[in-house]
Order: sequence, then C-alpha cells, then structure tokens
Amino acid sequence: MRVKRSLLTNAKRAYEIRLQTGNGGNLSGRVPGADLIIIKASGCSFDQCQPNNLITVTLDGAQVDGDGSPSQELVTHLAIYKQRPDVQGVFHSHSPWAIACASLGDAIPTVTLHAKSKLGRIPVLRLSGATPQANLPAIKALLTADRKLCVFVQDRHGIFSFANSIELARHNAELVEETAQIAWSMALNQTMAPNRKREA
Repeated sequence: MRVKRSLLTNAKRAYEIRLQTGNGGNLSGRVPGADLIIIKASGCSFDQCQPNNLITVTLDGAQVDGDGSPSQELVTHLAIYKQRPDVQGVFHSHSPWAIACASLGDAIPTVTLHAKSKLGRIPVLRLSGATPQANLPAIKALLTADRKLCVFVQDRHGIFSFANSIELARHNAELVEETAQIAWSMALNQTMAPNRKREA
C-alpha cells in the first residue's frame, strides 16, 4: 500500500538524520477514500518500522489490522485528522532543539525567511496534563483558532507537524528543528554579547 511505503520511507529518513532517536515519536497517514489512518505501533522505533507494525485504525480509534498496539499519541493524531480533513499525514518527534526553544516563550521565532514563508507561525502549546487525552481541548482550540496552522510544539514534548502528505509533514518538522536551533543560538549570542563587551 502506498501509504505504508511512504510512512516507512519517512520514518527511516527521520531516524537517519536523528530527528527522532530511540523508540519515541510517531507518524501516521490517512488512507485515501476511507475513514482510516495508519500509524506507527507503540514502542517501535522509527528504524524498526515494518509493514506489519504499522497499525490501521478507524477515525474512532478501533484497530483494524497490524501487530501490536497503536502509538499512545493516537488520540492526538485522530483529533488533527477529524478537525482538518485536508491533512493527509501527521509527524511527531521529540526533537531536542524544538523542546529547548519552546521554554523561551509562546512561539518558536521564525528567524529565517525560509521558515517564515514555509511555516508561518510555530506556536508553543503548554501541557494541560500528563496524558494525550488531557491536552485534547487545547489542541482543538489551537486548530480552530488558525485553520492554516501546519505545526506546533508541545511544551516539554516535541513537534507536531501535519500536511497534505507525510513527506511534507516530516519536511516541516525538520524545518522546525532547524529554526529552533538557530533561534536558540541567536538568543544565546544576545545573552553573551554584554559579557564579551566587558571582557574586551
């Protein structure tokens, strides 16, 4: 199936460039013409993804096929798909620069022209609780407030990127992480600048 092939390709790419290490993170794709999505299994790392551990579920969360259980973030993926019929792929990673930069404010600054044109706004969503279910009202409110939103960073948790393909969702997640690294470096440089002047 084309959706599974695309998920496998993008999972491998994300692991190779260390956008997500270990067995964290998840990704999913909508099945064209059906009320189904395919999502990575829980506890499976991106480099371990195989056709059998990509789990097919309904938009109500009922498992149709696949070995194991769907990712614990299934409820977040489903909330995005239900609220945004245009979304065909959702990508989530625990990327360190984005998580670090999210501690600085209510949004990741789009400090490059590329990020500003491709992503627009990168809001930071503060955690409402310890479970994905507890954060659903805040996620739904965020999606309702901005119908063009394509990414957000969940505080202390990571990037959620969604687009009309899983490939574009992963591309955008890479851009968020790159932008967060640049923004963090620029903030650090500004903090250190007065000390450098005194030393000179």
